[in-house]
Amino acid sequence: MKKLVVGCCSFIFFSSVNADVVNKIIFEGLDRVEKEVIEDCVTIKPNQAYNDRDIDATIKSIYEKGFFSDVKVKKINNTLIITCVEKQMIDQVAFEGNSAASDDVLKNIVGNRLASGHLFSTYIVKDVVADFQSMYRALGYCSSVIVPKIIKRSGNKVDVVFEIDEGSKTTVKKIIFIGNKNFSDDDLKDVMSIKEEKIWRFWDYDSHVYREDKVNVDVDAITSFYKNNGYPFFMITSTSAEIDSEKTSYYCTFMMEEGDKYSISDVSLESEVRNINATDFEEFIQLQKDDIYNESKITKDKNTIRKEVSLQDHPFIDVIVKTDFDKKNKTAKIRYVIVERPKAFLDRIEIIGNTRTLDNVIRREFSIHEGDALNVYKIQSAVDRLKEIGYFDDVELNEIDGTSDDKKTLQVNVKEKDSTAQFKFGFNLNDADGFGGMIGFSENNLMGTGRSLSIEALWMQRYYGANINIYDPRFMDQNFGAGLTIGANSYDRKKIDQSITRSIFITPYIRYAISDNLYHILRYTLARNQRRWWSKKDNRSFDKVPDTERETVLMRDEYGKYTSGEISSVLIYDKTDSEFNPREGYELSMTNSYAGVIGNVKYFKNEFEAKFYHPITEKITFIIDANIGHIHEIKGTRSAHRFALGGGEIMRGFDAGGVGPKDANDNSIGGNKYWSVSFFAKTPLSTKEIGINGVAFLDLGSAWGVKKYKKNNIRDSKAMRASVGVAIEWVKSPLGMPMSFIFGFPIKKKSFDEKQTFTLSGFM
Repeated sequence: MKKLVVGCCSFIFFSSVNADVVNKIIFEGLDRVEKEVIEDCVTIKPNQAYNDRDIDATIKSIYEKGFFSDVKVKKINNTLIITCVEKQMIDQVAFEGNSAASDDVLKNIVGNRLASGHLFSTYIVKDVVADFQSMYRALGYCSSVIVPKIIKRSGNKVDVVFEIDEGSKTTVKKIIFIGNKNFSDDDLKDVMSIKEEKIWRFWDYDSHVYREDKVNVDVDAITSFYKNNGYPFFMITSTSAEIDSEKTSYYCTFMMEEGDKYSISDVSLESEVRNINATDFEEFIQLQKDDIYNESKITKDKNTIRKEVSLQDHPFIDVIVKTDFDKKNKTAKIRYVIVERPKAFLDRIEIIGNTRTLDNVIRREFSIHEGDALNVYKIQSAVDRLKEIGYFDDVELNEIDGTSDDKKTLQVNVKEKDSTAQFKFGFNLNDADGFGGMIGFSENNLMGTGRSLSIEALWMQRYYGANINIYDPRFMDQNFGAGLTIGANSYDRKKIDQSITRSIFITPYIRYAISDNLYHILRYTLARNQRRWWSKKDNRSFDKVPDTERETVLMRDEYGKYTSGEISSVLIYDKTDSEFNPREGYELSMTNSYAGVIGNVKYFKNEFEAKFYHPITEKITFIIDANIGHIHEIKGTRSAHRFALGGGEIMRGFDAGGVGPKDANDNSIGGNKYWSVSFFAKTPLSTKEIGINGVAFLDLGSAWGVKKYKKNNIRDSKAMRASVGVAIEWVKSPLGMPMSFIFGFPIKKKSFDEKQTFTLSGFM
């Protein structure tokens, strides 16, 4: 009992020593924050005992409100004073020194983290600086320096100013490959997006700017290159990028293991779906026994089979590929297997990541709608189309659960390109038109609508013109494109037929796909023209042939003003393996035109062209290009409407208008009929990036027949002409357009034909 009394006394004494009492509590330092906001945080009450734990709890609770950078508690006499230091508030955020990234881009990165009226935090500023540096590295500015400056303003506010030294873009000095034995460094560099810094790449500076995301793209590109050329087990084991001491250039290294080269030992198609017979679809397999292993061909076969089966009213199927490798014999057995997918239907489509492109531009590429069967072929086709239209850097598709077990939501994640606009300029040089240049602007996704707009101006010594073109690839969200071109030009044909023709025109047109390889273009061109006679003697032009001039078979009514309205139908069937540099396959085109819907010029014109490509070796491609044409003149036709050969890609070795009927003054008046066949072999003389090809050719052809002037003194012959020669094609010249240096030698000609041994041509 005695011990208990002593213990109680000790507790009372201890509490009295650590407890205190105040009569009043006041707050200091409050400016924007009302005291009522933090009164409930104070656990200490007037005229009640408190201790150190109560003070700690009060300070902690006030801090948790998030409005203060410091809180202090002190007692003076019988008053408890709580002093708060309010956090600074952001007034505005500014940027200095930025040019590669606009203020709007930087503001989007900052977001609401440093918005006006928000509380200032040094931790958030550090995060923003880190995000800026990541963005600049992605743009190729790896040596950029960002320094935040805090400027105090009245009212406990601050301005945050980011001082940015972007530096220069960090280029790629050298690309190094380790482990490539079967393909040269140049072969691999050709497929990469990263390029080495070279003086002659001045027109494409961004190609040799180092960007981290490009490395991943190139790893995939090199891997695909090997796997499409027989090396299924190829892998890049590591990549590294070392910057030089001046932080201006990188040395990029790719280490790889090629593995062995494989060929195909067998190809088969199987079906695990009860009502689908695999033999019905074997004809769609292009991969053959003894072909080299090629993943792109395997994928193409897989997609083709999936498409054909799906079109036979089998939406719930897929095609998988099973590959059996024989490592001893270095062969692969490919099995395509048609399998059944769980029945699922489309719940909805969600679009994510499009800040500029309108939702309907993306949705219209999908041929399935809510409630439709979830058809794998149709979904993949839509994704492929979205990747091809050029608005996005990346397109990803995810299937997520819908509102019921048998429904799926398609989540389309797109990463938009930084810009779909492009300024173009360059020089042009060809024998027919002389020297000149061009300037233009194009926007391929106008205001996010998917429409394209282009404006171009071209001026040459003997030709100048300008045009505006707008095109909607999915006019009114239908499966055809529609466009409109408006322009004007002046064509100096003094050298060909002693004329100068000026025109203004408007051309509406539509384009649509009939099938995967067959396209149709329908257009109408209404033009107002003025043709003037050029007098060599007077060195000036006239509205008509002067009486002092020697009589010419070019009738006087061909000069002056005239209006022409031509409607044209163009059918194109393309079965080549590449749009830009085909090596295998063929392309057929047929153009049928009628002039006379409006105007005083009437004729029917028909042309047909066939191109065939066949690889002779891995480097050499053999090409046949055949053309035939006919015009039926009705009224008011001019020489420019008829056919003449020479001066370009048809009948090389002859001057422009050099093959075809001539009048008594040696002017080309054009023929009603023509044909030409070109046989040539093409081989690269440089890397694909530089794009220089060597060509050896044999050209055959003729242009003849002018019924309108058959009673006049004209020289005409339908006899075959022939020429041989060589050419150097510079597909990617620094002048901004393809150029050809042609040396042609006629081996069969008529006396009135005009030859041209050397021709320099370039086309935009």
